[in-house]
Amino acid sequence: MLQQLRVDYELIVLDLPGHGQDPSELNPHHSINQLDEWIRVTKARLPQRYDLMGWSLGGQIAIRMAHNDSRIQRLILMAVNPKFISSNDWPKAMLPKLLLQFDQGYQALAEKTLRRFAMLQAQGAAKPKPLGVHLMNLMLPKRQKILGLKLLYELDERDHLCQLSQPCFLELADADELVPNAWVRELKLPNNVQIHAVSGGHAYFLETQGVGANMARFLRLGVPC
Repeated sequence: MLQQLRVDYELIVLDLPGHGQDPSELNPHHSINQLDEWIRVTKARLPQRYDLMGWSLGGQIAIRMAHNDSRIQRLILMAVNPKFISSNDWPKAMLPKLLLQFDQGYQALAEKTLRRFAMLQAQGAAKPKPLGVHLMNLMLPKRQKILGLKLLYELDERDHLCQLSQPCFLELADADELVPNAWVRELKLPNNVQIHAVSGGHAYFLETQGVGANMARFLRLGVPC
């Protein structure tokens, strides 16, 4: 996908907090404050006008970044749940105990836990085993990734998503084991949020040949497809 986008767009690829080369370590009492500081520092380095694309946790962070920010022109969200963890008022999400198991497992046996997480992301794919192996190769164990798990547990971007003023392209996979696409029926989303269903699991975009026709049209025009 990135290779195709580079043909027509100037890309800036961000390392999320605790991922890639980002040095952030978890402060267990202030993870949301850490994220907001990361957003502040990151935005200071970005252009005056740009589109923002995010997948999974990156999608949640993209929603938070776009809230009340006219510099962000358009938003593309893939396999995202604005609230990753289920609650009494939000049933279409991951059970808290499952994410807690990932958190505890990662601290004890990081590589084994990442393998399990990779296979969950690969479920629903046409060829889940090779995709799971590919994902494992992309996810090297790093202590800082605990911050990402903490953010998944705490972030609730439902209000921010409903308040978006930018055109937003929301793409959800029909066999996603981590983000049930039925959550969209739980929110009254504004008309500027376009919802599109695709086949596959959580990491569906790694199996496609590139950007789909609907997303390509949105990237060009920012209008309903």
